[in-house]
Amino acid sequence: SMAEMEDSERKMDDGDGQGDKMQDKGERKASGGRKRGVPNYQDEEDVELAKIFSQIKPQTARAWKTVVDLYERWCTMTGKPIRDERSVRNRIAKLNQATKVLSDPSTAPTHVRSLHIFDRSARAKRLFNTRDGRMLNIAVDHGIFNDGRFLAGIESMSDVLKILVQLHPNSIQLSPGQAHLLLTASQAAGCPVPALILRCDVSNVYTAKFPCLPFCELQNENIIEEAIRLDAAGVICTLLKLPEDAPGAVEIHKQTVRNVCTLRNSCTKWNMPLIVEVLAVKWNENKDSFVLETDMSITAPLARLACELGGDILKCDPPVNIQDVKTILHVCQPSQVLLRGSDKGDEEGMIEDARKFIEMGAAGLVYGRSIIHHADPAVFTRQILKAIHGD
Repeated sequence: SMAEMEDSERKMDDGDGQGDKMQDKGERKASGGRKRGVPNYQDEEDVELAKIFSQIKPQTARAWKTVVDLYERWCTMTGKPIRDERSVRNRIAKLNQATKVLSDPSTAPTHVRSLHIFDRSARAKRLFNTRDGRMLNIAVDHGIFNDGRFLAGIESMSDVLKILVQLHPNSIQLSPGQAHLLLTASQAAGCPVPALILRCDVSNVYTAKFPCLPFCELQNENIIEEAIRLDAAGVICTLLKLPEDAPGAVEIHKQTVRNVCTLRNSCTKWNMPLIVEVLAVKWNENKDSFVLETDMSITAPLARLACELGGDILKCDPPVNIQDVKTILHVCQPSQVLLRGSDKGDEEGMIEDARKFIEMGAAGLVYGRSIIHHADPAVFTRQILKAIHGD
């Protein structure tokens, strides 16, 4: 009868549906829990999800639909795979569990990027505050650049480090010859040992008068193994761009690109976070030494190059227009970006800049002589730490 035929067809349809479900289940099992053919979430997708979630703060089904719609629109614009609502919810839940702070729109993107570095290297967890994914790095490796101007205030590194470790920065940047003093200073002061960032290159382009034969080279071929012996949590080298008419400008740039690539290979082998210091300079008025380049058409592409070469973390100079920080952060995704702390004469201006840099999405700040030469380093550093990490 007609009724029997319809009932038979309905059972066949139900059977097909069960077969599809069994196939999906088998595909997910074979691919580690995901349906076969569906790619993993990428860093950029996680960052965008965090932004949307922190803006909408969904509590209702309608709000969740808004999150999915906004994310789908972004995926369409960027060519990323479109996910269904269940996938989006599950991914946000995972990120939220890992970072604990996706409800804060000012910190969510920073946390997500830090999370990916943490996943790749346990050492990175020592560099950043795992609660908020941010860092204060104090650099005291100036002596390696062979200029007496840089030695003021750091003549006795043992004494300097005893003071600095008591300020509780997340990391301290040193050269190989001084790095062993960090543990000694921490033990003498009775303080936790900050993470060590090891300077891996040496250059003569920072002198008061530009040298006839400039260079910037790695200190040795096995510098990463030296970093591991010293218990470093990260290594740093410079990506340099000199004025086109400077002697050896092309060769210096080529050397520093080669340095980054060499370190990237070794850092991947040993699971060591790589920090690339992005530095573009121009002639001073007398054209006998360099000052910082402020042209964004030069500095932004150089930062992007550092990202493309594999820098996990980039150290950049802050642009003159503070709004250009967003441009730097945007072109450097998914690398974390540390900004050199501003060196304004007034302390209030420096603290305010620090706060703005973090609000815009910087992963942290790098200070050196601003802290070392301060009349009260402890008070100033506490203010910087508050700007970075909050209360």
